Amino acid sequence: LLMKDKILLMKRKILLKNKILLMKNKCLLMKHKFLLMKHKILLENKKLLMKNKCLLMKHKFLLMKRKILLKNKILLMKNKCLLMKHKFLLMKHKILLENKKLLMKNK
Repeated sequence: LLMKDKILLMKRKILLKNKILLMKNKCLLMKHKFLLMKHKILLENKKLLMKNKCLLMKHKFLLMKRKILLKNKILLMKNKCLLMKHKFLLMKHKILLENKKLLMKNK
């Protein structure tokens, strides 16, 4: 009977150890799942960060493009202004020539 009790105790001790090891495994598995999830979130964040950088670059490009378009618009307005001035000077010159011609005719 004593031997049988010792065997049962040993068996029970082994079962307890197995139970403890099983719990440790579950714990490690949970930790591993958590780390995988954390890694997945970090990858997602990295992806979003890259997307943000890309959008920022696009935005900067569009701002630069807009700035160039505004400069072009200003230059176009300056050109129109110069053209008007030139037309005015030509007209003035034409009038002066006309006056000179009339003056010569009168003499």
